[in-house]
Amino acid sequence: MKQSDVFADFTQSYRERQATEMSLAAYLDLCRADPKAYASAAERILHAIGDPEFLDTSKDQRLGRIFMNRTIRVYPAFAEFFGMEETIERIVSFFRHAAQGLEERKQILYLLVPSVAENRRWRNGSKR
Repeated sequence: MKQSDVFADFTQSYRERQATEMSLAAYLDLCRADPKAYASAAERILHAIGDPEFLDTSKDQRLGRIFMNRTIRVYPAFAEFFGMEETIERIVSFFRHAAQGLEERKQILYLLVPSVAENRRWRNGSKR
């Protein structure tokens, strides 16, 4: 990639993200055409995650044992996260309630993940 292409790409990206000024009437027209224009952060995240697909685990013997024959929600955005269905549903539920303006909108979502060193120790089977 040429240096001039990099600068051209950056310039175009900057122009697309630059704040624009518009009249109140133009903003209201935009809001009428696109409800995401006035959506909250939680609503935008829910839109990015997408709608769930429902999976009846009673039809699969192995999944039925794992999920006690319940119908679970599976989100295509998280298709590569195996075994995390309940955790993902709790996170999505947090955003759903926050988007509805319930108590969660005043709370902070705090996710804890193991450190890289802990992951390496776990993979190698060593304990401390």
